Amino acid sequence: MNATPRNHSADRAAPRDISAHKEQRRDRDNNHNRSHPSSLHNTSGSFFNGLRTSGTRAADIISKGLFGKGVRSGSTTEKEPVVDDEHYQIKVINLPLVEQTRITRISKRLEKSKDKTEFWMPAFPWRAIDYLNYKGTDVEGLYRVPGSGPQIKKWQRRFDEQHDVDLFAQDDLYDINIIGSMLKAWLRELPDELFPKEAQERIARECAGAEEVPQMLIDELSNLSPYNYYLLFAITCHLSLLLAHADKNKMDFRNLCICFQPCMKIDAFCFRFLVCDWRQCWQGCNTEAHFIEEDDMNENEGQGGFPSDNAQQQQHEQSQHHQNGGGKLRKKGAPSGTSNGSIGSTTSTISTSLTINSLETPRRSGELRPLSPIKPLSPLGF
Repeated sequence: MNATPRNHSADRAAPRDISAHKEQRRDRDNNHNRSHPSSLHNTSGSFFNGLRTSGTRAADIISKGLFGKGVRSGSTTEKEPVVDDEHYQIKVINLPLVEQTRITRISKRLEKSKDKTEFWMPAFPWRAIDYLNYKGTDVEGLYRVPGSGPQIKKWQRRFDEQHDVDLFAQDDLYDINIIGSMLKAWLRELPDELFPKEAQERIARECAGAEEVPQMLIDELSNLSPYNYYLLFAITCHLSLLLAHADKNKMDFRNLCICFQPCMKIDAFCFRFLVCDWRQCWQGCNTEAHFIEEDDMNENEGQGGFPSDNAQQQQHEQSQHHQNGGGKLRKKGAPSGTSNGSIGSTTSTISTSLTINSLETPRRSGELRPLSPIKPLSPLGF
């Protein structure tokens, strides 16, 4: 007898039902598979259509970004790339002295100048010395406290682009040390020698031990070009003024040597006379007439000029008078009774007509030194 238990009829029917159920599942799957490709096609089509649309939009954006600028570049409203002050490249105020002066000088014609220094000096050192004479003589730390680096770059760029900036009219110039640092840097980077080294060495060698200003020094200064003469005149005038106020600004002769000898490239022997005996060093520039003619003939610059007829007549009338040379920059007066080459003027300017002290007979207003086509009135005025 078969030992396998018999199944209930319901149980035996189950296999047939399961088989039928499988058949039904296969039919449903087949039907689903037949309908699924259409759904998959639609879904994938929508997906790729979306990608294609997004890609088209991205391409349009890129195209506008890349090629739209190129189209606009032809427009007159297109701006140059902005260069910040830190990366701005100086082009003008680092030029050689003569070229820089012809481009930036405050007065373009000598006969129309208020003072000769406006014509023979570049605008930046003129404005800086004028400003420092007036506002810096009593400032402790001047030239020893550095100005802000970004601010120095800002004002260097202003002078480089605009050529001349009236510092007294600038509301955003808040620290005098900015201008002090700029002036030292300008002197240090000037391509020219202010006072030829050979002349300095010859004076020091042949006049060793001199206690008063050597005549050789006076003669060498007078034979400088007017560009060098008036610039050196203005700078040493400024230093002499600082020395006269050393009790307030603490810029004694030693500190002046430390701060200015290296950047001016002047040896100790000549520097002492130029600062401590400043008044005795300047007796007029002998080369002015030649350089006036040279400037007048410089067609490229279109600057310079001969003295006017009235000025020439004044020169002839005054040719017998002894004249002391110079320029003129606004300054505070030094205290009376000062020594060591200090400045005794109490006026607000330093002029090319020099008055040694208040006991001397002042120069008449119409007097001019030889070759001076104008009356000296402005920034260096003693």
